[in-house]
Amino acid sequence: MHHDILTMPELTFWIWVNSLALLCLAALWFAFRNLSRARIIEDTPTSLIRSAHQGYVELNGTAATMQGEPILTPLTHVPCCWYRYRIERRHEKGWRTSQQGSSDGLFLIKDPTGQCIIDPDGAQITPSERQVWYGGSSFATAMPARSGGSSLAGLFSAALSLGGQGHLGEHYRYTEETIYPGDPLYAIGLFKSFDETDRQALIKAHASDLLRQWKQDHPELLARFDRNGDSRIDLDEWDQARRQAHRQATREEAAADRQNLHTLSNTGTSRRPFIISSHAEFKLVTRYKRIAFAAISSFFLAGGIASWMLGVRLLS
Repeated sequence: MHHDILTMPELTFWIWVNSLALLCLAALWFAFRNLSRARIIEDTPTSLIRSAHQGYVELNGTAATMQGEPILTPLTHVPCCWYRYRIERRHEKGWRTSQQGSSDGLFLIKDPTGQCIIDPDGAQITPSERQVWYGGSSFATAMPARSGGSSLAGLFSAALSLGGQGHLGEHYRYTEETIYPGDPLYAIGLFKSFDETDRQALIKAHASDLLRQWKQDHPELLARFDRNGDSRIDLDEWDQARRQAHRQATREEAAADRQNLHTLSNTGTSRRPFIISSHAEFKLVTRYKRIAFAAISSFFLAGGIASWMLGVRLLS
C-alpha cells in the first residue's frame, strides 16, 4: 500500500487528498447541522395552540384536512393531508427519476385547545407512510394496499426501494410518501396568530369589494343611497354607502371567526428550521443524533486516510 502511494502520479495523489479534505468539511458541516437541529428540538418547549406565543414554536397534535377541495395522492388517489411522490424508470445503469413532486396544499394540526394551519412550503417533512411498488407504465396502475403506517411495512418498503428490482417487465418504480388525517403530528416553525391589524385590513378589503359590487348594479345603488332623489350619488351619499359597506364587512368577518386563526410556516432562516414529522419528538432527536454521529465518524475516517497519505508521500 505504501508503494502504491509513493508511485501514484502527483496529480492523482492530490486529487485524492483534496477529495478527502472536501469530504471532511462536508461531514463536519453535516454533523453540526444535525446536532444543531437535535438541540433546537430538545430546547424548544411544546406549546398549546391556544396559548402559543408569536414566533418560533413547537406543536404536538394530529393532522387534519381543511375544508374545501381535498388533497389527493397523485399515484393512489387517496385523500391525505400531504404527499410526496417519485416515478423512476429502470435503465442499464440503474433507476432514473422521470417524474416527482410534493404537495403544497395547506392542512391543519389540531390539539385539545385548537387548530393551526400549516403551510408546508420549505419544510423538512417526515411522513407517516412510505409505499414503494413496481409496474410497466409511466403512470401508476396498480395500487398497493395501505400499510397503515406500521413500522414493519415501512422497513419492507425501504428495503424494497434499496434493493428491489421488481418483476420481469416492470420497468417503473413508484414511491409515495404520505401524511393522512388523524396521524400524529409534530411541527416546529414560525407561529403567527390573526391579530386586530390583520382583521382591520381584511374588513377594509371586504368593504371595497362590496362597494365594487354595488356600483355594478347602479339602479340598486340609487335605490339604497340616493336620498335626495336626483338620480345621482353625491359625496355625502357615497360616504353613507362606504359606512354601510364597512358595517356589513365587519359583521361578515366576525361571523367567519377569524380571530382564532393561527398559522405555522417557514421561518426563512436555517438557524431555525421548519420541521414537520409524523414521528414523536424523541425519535426525531435520536435520528438527528445518529446522522450526526455517522457524519463525525466519516470526518475522522476521511481525515485519517488523508493524513496517512500525506505522511507516506511527504515523509518517505
